This record gives sequence, C-alpha cells and structure tokens, in this order.
Amino acid sequence: MSTATVSADKSLLSGPAPKKAPDAPKLVRVAREHGVNPITQFTQVLQGRRKVNGLKLSDYYDFELYRFADRTKRMEFVGVQGSRHLNGSLSPEGVRQHCDFLNDKVMLSEFLNGLGLRSTETQAVVDNRRLFGDLPVLRSLEDIRTFLTRDARFPLFAKPAVGSLSVGSARIEAVEEGGKTLRFGNGETVALDEFAQEILNDHARRGFLFQTAVAQHPKLTEMTGSALGTIRVVTVPEEADRPRVLYVLWKIPSPRAMSDNFWQEGSMLAQIELETGRIVKCRLGTGLDTQHIEMHPATGLPIVGETIPYWDELKALAEKAHALFPNSGVLGWDIGMSEDGPVIVECNNSPFHTLYQLATGEGVLNPRFTPVFDKIAARQADRLKAAKKAEKQKRKRIKRGG
Repeated sequence: MSTATVSADKSLLSGPAPKKAPDAPKLVRVAREHGVNPITQFTQVLQGRRKVNGLKLSDYYDFELYRFADRTKRMEFVGVQGSRHLNGSLSPEGVRQHCDFLNDKVMLSEFLNGLGLRSTETQAVVDNRRLFGDLPVLRSLEDIRTFLTRDARFPLFAKPAVGSLSVGSARIEAVEEGGKTLRFGNGETVALDEFAQEILNDHARRGFLFQTAVAQHPKLTEMTGSALGTIRVVTVPEEADRPRVLYVLWKIPSPRAMSDNFWQEGSMLAQIELETGRIVKCRLGTGLDTQHIEMHPATGLPIVGETIPYWDELKALAEKAHALFPNSGVLGWDIGMSEDGPVIVECNNSPFHTLYQLATGEGVLNPRFTPVFDKIAARQADRLKAAKKAEKQKRKRIKRGG
C-alpha cells in the first residue's frame, strides 16, 4: 500500500510511490512473529524469481509468503511479471487480437453500448489527433472550459483514454465560483483553467475522456461511501465457444479516495463467493500491516456476509462481453454496480492476478485454476501453430505466383 506521488502543479491523481526494499525491522518481525529466520526468507525470495512466478522481494512480504512452509504453496503465487507471463501463454501475440481496442476506454465503451452491453457514457473526449463520430472532441483550453461550464452533466469521472492504476483520474462534482474552480469528489477544489491545461499538456496526444460518473447502488454506497468501488471480474474461455467467470473480487475505495485502486492508502479488497455473490473476506493493507476486517472503517457497517446486488446479471454481462473477443484467453472486467444493474467501466486485456492473491490469500496458480490455464494455453498454442502454417503456405503460393 502506498500514497500517491504528488506534484504541486498537478490536479489529477499521480501514480503510486516506488516501493521501498523491506528494511531490517521487517525481516526481524517476520523472524519473531512467524519463526522464519532472515536466511530462510532470502532463500524463499530467490525461489520465487523464476519466470513463471516473477515474484519480487516486495511481493514476498506483501503476499505474506513466509506463512507457507510448503514451497509448493509459495510457488502458486505470481508477481506482476508472473501475471504477464501467464496471460501471455493464454493470449499469445500470434493469436491475440483487439488488444489496443480493449485498452482504449472511449472505443470500448461505445462499442459495448452499441451492442446492448451496458457500459459507461462518454460525454466528451480531449484528443488532438482523432475524431469519435458524434462525440464532442475538445482540442483547446477554451473547448474544455466551455464543456465544463456549459455542457457537462455532473458528476463526471475524468480519466485518460489509455492507462491503468487510476493514474490521471478525478471525480468532478461541480463547477464553482462562476466557472473558475472545480470541486472534486474528495472535497478539494482546483482552478478550472489549470486543470484543463494539465489535460492538454499530459493527455491530449493519447486521449482523455469525461464520462458520466456511475451512481453506485444505494446498498453499496451505504456500506462503503459514494466513491465507486468496481468489481473485478476475470473471465476465461475454458470452452472455446463460451467464456466463463473464473474469479471475482471487489475493490473498495479508501474513504479519502475518488477511485478504487488498491495501491491508494486505506483502500480495501474483498473476496466474493463466485456462486452467490456473498462477501466472505475483506482486507486492509498488505504484508505485516494486513488487517482482516468485517466492518467498514468509516461507515461502521458490515461488509463480510453481505451480498452484491444483481449478481447473476453481473456475471452474465462479463461473459457476454468476453464472447465478443474470442481470441483473448483472459480478460479482467471492472464493473460498477448501479441502482439498476451492472455497468462495464473498463477492461484489462492482461489483468494483474496479484489482486486475487491479496484478496484471497492463495496463489492464482492453485490446483483449481491451473488445469483451466493449461487447457486454454494448449488450445492457443494449437491455434498459433495453425496460423503460422497457413501463413507459410500463403507465402509459398505468392512465391509461385499463384
């Protein structure tokens, strides 16, 4: 867990601060509290560096891998690089399609909405290169000012068209002081013109969008506050013609945050029972600072034992959306739950399985999931082999003039 890296001249959310190497007190605490001496700790860290796991030193402590005397259990965990290695085997470059499209938040939401799969509403896009049909495109400070003071419907969620970790995002509640300032969802105010210039300087080349903020379901808002906590739904095509949900977790925002990314201090992760939508576990913090909580720290209301509304509809929406991209071996959907049902906020074409491991305390390469991954990887390898063979035959025909 980390606080954001903040620049005095930036209004939008910056990225997480770089992780520091575990210090001597942490090693000592693990030795005292878990009976794992420092030499054994470093030996176990080295074991996790193989490519399939891709575990860093910080991962060893964040995932509390010192809890497992059994090496087999530790080797079920993956770090960021391990997630990429796994996802690459499920969606290899030779058969992976639509990657850029899935990562483009403007195009994906318009595509899904057009097919009747409910996604977020984009009100306007800042972009100095592209047009987006009938969507308003803002190219200057005056364009952004006019949109925010005259045309926008609040609240808005503002974010880059391409990106992750909630970097560059903000929830905007209203324009104040006669159009001079913006009020954010965390109560802070910023000068409108400075905010607009930051977007133009940092994000206009790749795109930046203003979306209608998803109004969270009243049940969830009462439990955790008004900031939207999306539900991460990871889907896989275990059967080639029908994707299914593999696992689900809930990213609960910190009471002080405008978004739900877990790196922000005070954010929480909840494990959800796949069949029922019942919350079975909730954690705050990582490693030795982990707290397993049952009540929300700000509202005081129960989290564990509650159920997510529209649960079957949420799973069905994710599965239908994945079916549009059959060559993708794994996708991570961030879905907001509104008063009248689930809304797809965005898609991760290579989801970090680290979140699952933090939420559940078990590795993603567990005995239940590994056969599923192996089945998909084998099918994708066959598909890749067939594609290469077809390409080779095509080149031969061209060479012969056929």
